[in-house]
Amino acid sequence: MAQSLPLRKPILSFLTLMLLVLGCTLTGAGTANLAATQTALAHAVIQYSTSAGGSPTPMSTPMPGSRIAPSPTRTQTPAFTPTASSTATQTATLTVVHLSTPPGESGTTRYIIDPVAKDYAAQKRAPAGADVYAGNRYERPFTAETMDYLPDVDLERVELRIDSPWVYVTFQFVAARPDGIGKTMYGAEFDTNKDGRGDYLVWGASPSDGNWTATGVEVWKDSDYDVGGPRPQLSDAPWTGGNGYDRKIFIGGQGADPDLAWIRQIEDGAKVQLAFKYSAIGNAPQFLWNGLADWGVRRPDWFDYNDHFTQADAGSPLPIQSDFYPLKALWGVDNTCHDAYGFTPTGMEPGLCQYYGRISGQLCWDINHTGTCDATELSPASIAGDAISLGQGACPASGFKSTVTDSQGRYSITDLPAGTYCLGFKHVPAPGFLINPNPMTVTLAPGEAKAVNLSIPW
Repeated sequence: MAQSLPLRKPILSFLTLMLLVLGCTLTGAGTANLAATQTALAHAVIQYSTSAGGSPTPMSTPMPGSRIAPSPTRTQTPAFTPTASSTATQTATLTVVHLSTPPGESGTTRYIIDPVAKDYAAQKRAPAGADVYAGNRYERPFTAETMDYLPDVDLERVELRIDSPWVYVTFQFVAARPDGIGKTMYGAEFDTNKDGRGDYLVWGASPSDGNWTATGVEVWKDSDYDVGGPRPQLSDAPWTGGNGYDRKIFIGGQGADPDLAWIRQIEDGAKVQLAFKYSAIGNAPQFLWNGLADWGVRRPDWFDYNDHFTQADAGSPLPIQSDFYPLKALWGVDNTCHDAYGFTPTGMEPGLCQYYGRISGQLCWDINHTGTCDATELSPASIAGDAISLGQGACPASGFKSTVTDSQGRYSITDLPAGTYCLGFKHVPAPGFLINPNPMTVTLAPGEAKAVNLSIPW
């Protein structure tokens, strides 16, 4: 029985055989057959090399004595014919297709009031206490060295509205500035685990009109939790161990969702508004957030800035800090304190806004001796002008604040930090006759307004 040759032979053996055959042919062939013979050799070498590799391709004519199994039909790729345009280097142009824009603004409102420097601009300084470099609070709406005032960086109020699936952040500043268009970044940081470190940064360049645009809008995430350095909010400069906001989620319409974030002017340019989908911050039900305006640094990878710059590098907007004044590397920046959304803060959260609460109410005659004020007992007249006193701490305590009731017997004590207070009053219906009921202990959460009516025994 005849033995078949192996389908794949060593390349050198094959080439040697072919050269011998062709050598004989070339000896007796004329010059006219040389080109055809060389072409046949090239085809044979290419075909053999391909079939001996990882992707077998049988030759059209089997070698003598060989057995080749039928191969499945294969779809051939049409030959590519170069054109003038295909041979030139092409520059890809990314076209962003938007499917939807934010519908408007509505929903729950939170806002932060920020100190302003406009009344001190002529003095080339920030108001005392407004800029605390060591605590990551900046009131620096000025240029470096010359301390020229930047009114579009000087935030007055930042407002947050959530109307799922959209989140709106509105920035109110002292005045617009033509040089800030396309350059001043307005944004908000979101601390979703409430540890004092921003987890997301959403910001955008000041737009030129009132139409929604994604141009200049960016969404960043801190993927390795190093924003804030070893000590959140506090300065650790010069700290080189982190990379701040390091993951780009969205930039100018580029990202998994081209409609993720937008920016526009409102109120004829007096304000700037960001809008982004709630999913950009993981639909977090609770978070700390703060607003910022940045014309001078604009580096997400350097957050927090007081970890990147030492105070000597950063400078100061306060002439009283003569060792650091004026501003240097850290200029053109204004940020707010951190507000709590979706939860009642303990007051210990890093960077938390100082919430001021209020205790208010009305005096009444306790006619039915229940110890409380019923609706029918809230009569005025004879209890106007009574003294209301407030002490810090549980009762007995006094001497912190005081006020008197108005003509309707009402009172209000405002600007109260979170804490525990002792509330009491004195009623003098006639000379020499004093009623001073037992005071009561009242506890205020940060920013809480508590209504407490006080009753006079009848």
